[in-house]
Amino acid sequence: MADLLFPGSPTFIPSMREEFQIPRDVVWMNCAQMSPMHRSVAAAGQEAVMRKARPWEAAPIHFVPEIEAVRAEFAKLFNATADAIAIIPACSYGIATAANNIVLGPSSKVVVVEEQFPSNRLVWERRCRESGASLVVAPRIASGPEKGAITAPLLEAIDSATAVVSIGGVHWTDGTPIDLMAIAKRVRDVGAALVLDLTQSLGAVPFDVAAIDPDYAVAPSYKWLLGPYSLGGLYVAPRNWDGVPLEESHMDRKDPAVSFSGGTPPFADGARRFDMGEKVNFQLMPMLLASLRLVNGLRVDRIEATIGQKTAFLAGALAERGFEVPPDHLRSRHYFGALPPVNAPQDLNDRLAAQQIYLSMRNGKLRLAPHLWTDEEDMARLLEALDTCLAG
Repeated sequence: MADLLFPGSPTFIPSMREEFQIPRDVVWMNCAQMSPMHRSVAAAGQEAVMRKARPWEAAPIHFVPEIEAVRAEFAKLFNATADAIAIIPACSYGIATAANNIVLGPSSKVVVVEEQFPSNRLVWERRCRESGASLVVAPRIASGPEKGAITAPLLEAIDSATAVVSIGGVHWTDGTPIDLMAIAKRVRDVGAALVLDLTQSLGAVPFDVAAIDPDYAVAPSYKWLLGPYSLGGLYVAPRNWDGVPLEESHMDRKDPAVSFSGGTPPFADGARRFDMGEKVNFQLMPMLLASLRLVNGLRVDRIEATIGQKTAFLAGALAERGFEVPPDHLRSRHYFGALPPVNAPQDLNDRLAAQQIYLSMRNGKLRLAPHLWTDEEDMARLLEALDTCLAG
């Protein structure tokens, strides 16, 4: 494995394990669940938590530029303008904002995929009940060489009655890729809206709103953006900037002070009207800013290439051990799911965790989600543990 990471190549990022507070005897290959905190992000949080302890120093004038800096860093990841970014607390908030602004009628269809994450499904179920619209669940291909594929069934499900397609950037359970370019073209052809949940891809897969042109795209920060819980970004296409926000805060107005005296000032420019309340978050906002600057500084294309080397090696190693591994075109570069062989113990993931090797099981598949902290020793430990488990 000495040549695996190509440390001499500018394309690949050398192991950053020492920059995360991960003990040597812990293997965290579970970024699809949650990332650990980079030391710079943790340091920003430790300093920020004291802001609330000294409220006399917590003047809003200090924090508005910080919020705008976060907006600008998110804009780089979406390849958008800062005006198109709203600050949100969670995926469900961003998807609900989209659902609140897309008109549905009794003859409308909302298209999602099989086993879609609840934050991007439940609100559409409610909106369909309220409006009489139909929720169409595009199935994954069940067998054959395209087993697990998503794009073709999605394209087939989208027709002239479709009002909205709301999907992930990849399938959250196992990282199966979705051809967003093909989906976006089909969505535009039928005049529907496109809503994207990029929770499991933004920060690890390059994204370009100019190419995909979604109506809304959401990304919480605590996974591939290496940030804290309870903050994220929402891209809103300029054509939707006159929409109705879920809540109305004086901080989302052009002249917040006017509202104190009973006035109703106009909304702030662009997507800012969709910002969450209490976005001036003393503790979390500095952590989010630090994490976004880290990801943008490393460059997402280099992050994807580096993680891709690791997942390619792991996919081959698991296939040699009898795991059912998706073919290259059905496997994202940053993470994938592998179906264990018949001789694998039912409690395989628990056995790995007992050795402080942490992955996830999703729908019967072992989900491998390494990142820049994953090194050769981590991968060797995983494979050795798998050999032991499979040997009985």
